[in-house]
Amino acid sequence: MSVRVRRCLLCGDAAIDAHVNGRLVTTACPACHVVLTVEFDPPDEPTLRARIERIDDATDGEVFAPDLDTRTGRRFGN
Repeated sequence: MSVRVRRCLLCGDAAIDAHVNGRLVTTACPACHVVLTVEFDPPDEPTLRARIERIDDATDGEVFAPDLDTRTGRRFGN
């Protein structure tokens, strides 16, 4: 399955940083400063196309943030 998120799901800005890990896509938006995880076709909810979670606690080292100078992702804490 090929999954893509091309724009921020909250503000619609196209300059997002997205990282794909199977069904999960983690996005960071420099415009509205939101970090989202999108899970496509969650196995526990077969009627859902996608589950979207906003990530507020970015201290676990697994969330990516946009580097505004290069528009690339970097891990928090690195």
